[in-house]
Formats: sequence, C-alpha cells, structure tokens
Amino acid sequence: VTGRSKEEEGSQRLNNTRSAMMHRLLLLFFFFSSSPAALVSAAAASGVCDPTSEILQIDYEALLRLEEGERSLVEKAFGPGGLGILAVTKVPATLEALRVEVLGKAREVALLPPSILAQFEHAEFDYLVGWSRGRETFLGGEPDVSKGSWYANVFGPPRNETLRRKYPSSTFEPRWPDEYAANFSGTFRDLGKRLYDVAYFVLKHCDAFLGTDLARVTHELSQLHVARALHYFPTDDAENWCGWHADNAVLTALVPSLYFQDDTGFIVDPPPPRAGLLVRDVDGNVVQVAPPPPEREPYVLFQIGEAAQVLSGGRLVATPHAVRPGDARGRPISRDAFALFVEPNWDYPLSPPPGFTLDDVYGAAATASEEALIPPLRTRLPKAPVDFAQFLADSAKEYYEEAART
Repeated sequence: VTGRSKEEEGSQRLNNTRSAMMHRLLLLFFFFSSSPAALVSAAAASGVCDPTSEILQIDYEALLRLEEGERSLVEKAFGPGGLGILAVTKVPATLEALRVEVLGKAREVALLPPSILAQFEHAEFDYLVGWSRGRETFLGGEPDVSKGSWYANVFGPPRNETLRRKYPSSTFEPRWPDEYAANFSGTFRDLGKRLYDVAYFVLKHCDAFLGTDLARVTHELSQLHVARALHYFPTDDAENWCGWHADNAVLTALVPSLYFQDDTGFIVDPPPPRAGLLVRDVDGNVVQVAPPPPEREPYVLFQIGEAAQVLSGGRLVATPHAVRPGDARGRPISRDAFALFVEPNWDYPLSPPPGFTLDDVYGAAATASEEALIPPLRTRLPKAPVDFAQFLADSAKEYYEEAART
C-alpha cells in the first residue's frame, strides 16, 4: 500500500520538529496508566455501567473496495453518535497468524529474568524505547508493575544522521531480544506494517465521505508510527488494567488480545465478568464493547483518535475508553496486546478544516461525562493551528496536573 523506499521514509521524516520522547511520554501516561480506583469511580460518575454493545463491522475485502455502503458504516462507527471503534473482519490469514506469533513472543520476552530484561532497557531515553516495566506511575505516584512494554517504530530508524541526532528517542534502534524470542524484531515490525496498510483504507473511507485528507497526513507526510507490545501480569484487581483515556493519534490499530494462564502457558478465555474494552457512549453511559470472537472471524479493531477529531472539524469523535481484566477468581491470568499508533508528523499543524472551528471540535465530545473521565479537549487544545507535538505536550501537562489534583 505504501510503496515507499527506505530513502523516501528517511527524507519524509526530515519534517519532524519535536522529540518523539514527548509523544511516547504522553502515551505512557494516559493510554495505559490510572489509579486503581479510577475505572470504578469514572464508571459510576458516568451513569450506566456495562451494557454490551456490538461493534460495527466491515469486511476486509469490502473495505478495500471503498464502496458507498461501507463508507456510511465507517461514518456511523466514528461519527458523533458512534463508539469511535470499527472492527475490520475476515482479515488475511497471514495477519491473524502474525498476531498469535507476536503476542506469544511478547509474553516470552516479558517472562525473561529481570537481569536479562535490564539489557534491553534504555535509561538514556527514559525507558521509552525497547523494554520498560515499573517506569510508569499510577495517579498516586506508585510504580506500575502490572504490565511490561516493548516500544519501537515499526519503520525503523531513518538513514539521515542529522535527524537521528536531533530526535534520538524517536529514531534510536533498540537492541532486540531475538536470541530469547526468535525473530521478535521481524515479526513485531511485520505486524505493525500490515496494520498500517489496513489503516490506510480505513482512513480513505473517512476521507471519501468527509472530504478530509487523513490518509495523506499519515501515510505520505508522516513516518513515525510507534507500536507497543504489552504483557499484563496477573492481578487480583478485577477493575484496573488500563485506565480511561482518549487516543491522541489519528487512528489506533488493535489486534485481539491473548489471555494466558501463567502457570500452564495455555491460552484461555477472558475472565468474567467480561474482561476487555469499555467505552463511554454518546449518552454518557459506560458500555462493554463486544467484538466478534477472533477464532471465529479474525479481525482488527480501529479506534479514532483526537487528531482525527480536530482535522475533521468534529465530524469524527474520539471516545474515552478503558480496559479491565475481569475477575480471574484466583487464577494467574495474564494478557498480551499489541497497538499501532498511526500519527501525523510532529510538525504537522493541527487545525479544523475550512468552514469549521474549534467549537465544532469541542462540541463533538464536550459532555459532563467526558469531563468526569479525562481532561477536556478544550483545555488541552485552546487554540489552533498547533503542531501535533505541541498538542501532545499540552495534553501531557493537563493529564499530569489532573493526577496531582487526584
């Protein structure tokens, strides 16, 4: 889909004007951190908790055809009345096989002895590339050891040395633990690139019915797309694995997670009550999202992000969401996940399109229930245009200040 050479990838990255460390710091904080009680209290503040909602689905082959009916389906999923999530079903068998392989290897890496994992940490980049565990904090300031992560840019470092010096945390190539998890580096990047290719067609649907240019913003003008493999360690907390947040990217690709019983290594079903994704809907209710079982119909989830909300003038809406582990009932259940963040360039100016204002952007999500869950977009994007990197920094500041007040 991309059809780009490594030389083109490197030259396109020359437009980056902010450090990727700022971006990853933001992702570290609000995409996967929360206080232990945050999930319960936020759900209670929002009203109804846990009705089940089926995700809108689109067949992979239909997605590629860009047909009119499918475009309206994408609009329903990502528009103001939707959950901000779309499932692309019947994905190629190669992608599904890669999912299982990468998640299995991510677990192998996470279960290595700490003395070995320390070899793959990078303190000089604040542990925001390669392996990281216990470097994030909950809102109370406690280290979060409930999950471990592997970060990398799926396109690898650019060849341009000047860019590598200017943005070391976003261009550094980590040492990979391939001697312990065979070809982890190759499969990690392969999965990320395949998700990136599918994301192109999801964004082309959005562009077709909105007249936006999102696919060009992410697939021609940007080269920095960070993937994160996560291993969630067994926990007795049935309500907290990933706290409330809204993604900053244009689009996030999520493969179905795998759950393991740690003492046997066997794949198991998600613990009840249904572990998985919670979303705050347009009425302020917290709903349990119900994707199709991946063993029956392989799929990839796509969540719209706040950058898309801005660039569409509020016609696409990023909804707050969270992940809970469910009640393992004493069993040592772990979870492995993989996310790709499809983003603009750091210096890309975030602004509503002609004919739309920031009030249109704010109005798409400015509800009391949103403010009960996350810092409002209005406080994190008070003016436009703003470089994407600056938006990330301002969002990080608001989230940290909110944490300090909690």
